[in-house]
Amino acid sequence: MPPELLADVAVHVSIPDADPIFTYRAPARLRQHIRPGRLVWVPLRRKRVQGVVLDTYPNDEGGGAAYREIDDLADPEAALTEPQIALARWLAAYYSVPTYEALALMLPPGVSQESEPVYRASAAGLASDLGGLPEAERAVLYLLRQLGPTREAELRQRLRGGDGELREIYRALAERGLIARESATTRAKARPRIERMVRLLADPAQREAALAELQRAPRQQAALRHLAEQAADGQIYPTTQLYAQTGANLTALRALEQRGLVELSELEVRRDPLAGDATPPDMPPALTVAQEAVWRPIAQALEQADERGDRTFLLHGVTGSGKTEIYLRAIARAMRRGRQALVLVPEIALTTQLVRRFAARFPGQLAVLHSGLGMGERYDEWRRLRRGEARLAIGSRSAVFAPLPELGLIIVDEEHEPTFKHDSSPRYHAREAARTLARLTDSVLILGSATPSVESYQAALDGRYTLLRLAERVGSGRDALGLPRSVALPLPPVQLVDMRRELEKGNRSIFSRALQQGLLRTLERGQQAILFINRRGAASFVMCRDCGHVISCPNCSSPLTLHHEEPSQGGIQRLAGDELSSSILVCHGCNHRATTPPFCPECFSTRIKSFGVGTQRVVEEVAALFPQARPLRWDRDTVTKKGDHERLLDAFLEHRADVLVGTQMIAKGLDLPLVSLVGVVAADTGLHLPDFRAGERSFQLLTQVAGRAGRRQADAQVVIQTYDPEHYALQAAQEHDYQAFFTQEIAYRKQTRYPPFSRLVRFIYSGASDTRSRAAAQALAIEVEQQATALGMRGWAIIGPAPAFFHRQRNRFRWHLLLRCDDPAPLLAVLRPPPGWVVDIDPAHVL
Repeated sequence: MPPELLADVAVHVSIPDADPIFTYRAPARLRQHIRPGRLVWVPLRRKRVQGVVLDTYPNDEGGGAAYREIDDLADPEAALTEPQIALARWLAAYYSVPTYEALALMLPPGVSQESEPVYRASAAGLASDLGGLPEAERAVLYLLRQLGPTREAELRQRLRGGDGELREIYRALAERGLIARESATTRAKARPRIERMVRLLADPAQREAALAELQRAPRQQAALRHLAEQAADGQIYPTTQLYAQTGANLTALRALEQRGLVELSELEVRRDPLAGDATPPDMPPALTVAQEAVWRPIAQALEQADERGDRTFLLHGVTGSGKTEIYLRAIARAMRRGRQALVLVPEIALTTQLVRRFAARFPGQLAVLHSGLGMGERYDEWRRLRRGEARLAIGSRSAVFAPLPELGLIIVDEEHEPTFKHDSSPRYHAREAARTLARLTDSVLILGSATPSVESYQAALDGRYTLLRLAERVGSGRDALGLPRSVALPLPPVQLVDMRRELEKGNRSIFSRALQQGLLRTLERGQQAILFINRRGAASFVMCRDCGHVISCPNCSSPLTLHHEEPSQGGIQRLAGDELSSSILVCHGCNHRATTPPFCPECFSTRIKSFGVGTQRVVEEVAALFPQARPLRWDRDTVTKKGDHERLLDAFLEHRADVLVGTQMIAKGLDLPLVSLVGVVAADTGLHLPDFRAGERSFQLLTQVAGRAGRRQADAQVVIQTYDPEHYALQAAQEHDYQAFFTQEIAYRKQTRYPPFSRLVRFIYSGASDTRSRAAAQALAIEVEQQATALGMRGWAIIGPAPAFFHRQRNRFRWHLLLRCDDPAPLLAVLRPPPGWVVDIDPAHVL
């Protein structure tokens, strides 16, 4: 008899300062199914919880009775791959989180379930006299007798009591033997979609005879006739469609089935996120000489895919240089070698165009993964990838955890983007996770960007990545035979406009004269323009002009932003009279909303005015200056439901709008052929934030948005409006000169020992009291200093503690401190911050 099988399981439970991994015994009935990566139910104390099997091994030493048994499999298809388990272990160690928290990122969307208490009246409780019980206990028992077994959450909702108070009542009733406590499992949020189908079995003679006999059964007759007309050759037909078209129901179909005329069955139906988005096949163009030079080393690395070693490429190509075509060729080569490919993009907005282009090149082989999809769609796409039915996955940062058992190529497009950093635990960076996944799977990794992160570019210069350059923009053309080929295009000229000089010359518009002239010229030519401003709303803040009071959020240390309420049918709000009429004040931190006050709450003056500018104000200014123009706004306020990104993109691509106004979601990655003008309304928005990456972020954003202009025509123009035209980031953006920017930025980083010359850990505390939050920050700073000294760490420094830039959010006061060092791992292994602390390793910002 083989020895018992033991399994180490990472369980879904929170235990302070511990990584809950426990050993369980596999029951004989599940033995062949229990293997690493399986999602299982296990007992833990009095609860039943989910866990993921990390490892299995025989119990050679005996004593199996000491181990509790695994209850069951949680989902038969929730089986993680070996690289996923290894990646989760790395995430847990690198970002100091429990192993299950990292594994949960890899699981199919919507399969997580929990066990919750269920109470029922016992036999004694059903027979007891309620009159002898205290009022609170009597109410609970009466309710349970009326409802039967009831989940704790429903009882709490009906009784409107606190958790502690109600549990004390349950305990008292249980001690009297009047109620019993059981457990039930919450329903999974996603499962396969099963549809009932019907198939016609009767031959023509049988059908005619049956139709004559069914005169007094009109629903059966209608269903049979419809199937004879629409599905006579025996193909399956959806019953929901049949019901809608004939008025039949399941009872009618059951009756037909009993007569042997039809056959009912059930079929899983895939929820396809690309359904209805037909894309014609795409013919790859010939590569330019520069593209060929970049492609050769990548192709060679893909041919050597079975060899171990780091094959990471940093593809530094200017906007519109044809990086996507290199990606497509790499994917095709990986697929020919029997490998799968993964493409990560930073924004959901970018997936629409990329998905269409990739679907045209690889029809039927694509799976899409991002939070804009429904839970069921993501669940089905996950399963297609796990089964190997889809060979290519495209998605946002969480797609790095997709199940790709035959992965051979990873592409991180726009690798510099801060949105690749997750902002809740575990606070992983998708680019770093992709690097680890590439190592674990021996995959080729391509990091692509027109504006690489300073860290990645330095890594390439140090020889850790292979640096490939595409310095020339290309467009689409045709050769003498009419076949597609790439042609060279110039980068658009960039004009920096000093808005101080505009004001001196009497221009009080939010648009400089250069931008106004550019808009007029663009509209006259029938072309399109983009106006970029990285702020929503109509105005940044509302202030009293007598006392200077700014209307602020009562919950946050930030001013309320003015938004003009728009008609429900869309369009531009025309403000009559006072600019503050038909307006609302909104906090972009906590979403607090308030009406605009008629007078100052401090000095009661009526001289209050809005200042600053946002996307709404830009749209209104376009409408006022160019009444014939059709503006379209694309920001978080206009993208509120599924399909909004696609709807707005298609409207602009189909030239149903002339001017696209938006925030950073329109600044990168989009290919908009008719755009010949890009205007940056306020380039200084993030330039002087107290963040060591402020200059880098501004350069990247301005270069990316400038790159939307002139992708099909040579007469494009970019206008950047600023109050600081001498800033090195703006000067470099004007010249499209990444090297000039990097040279100055890397000197600053080296002087200050910021990344890539060190690692950072940010500790953030949030509390209801500012005084206590400061004290907690000071206490942790002392502990970090003591631990670093005791460990003998070198080259470390503590910056802070200090109030965070966004000091008060949702009525909680935020303090933070930074640890700068060469390697924080030894310290993080022993440091145990008290509850209330957030530990952000390699933070994307320090605000």
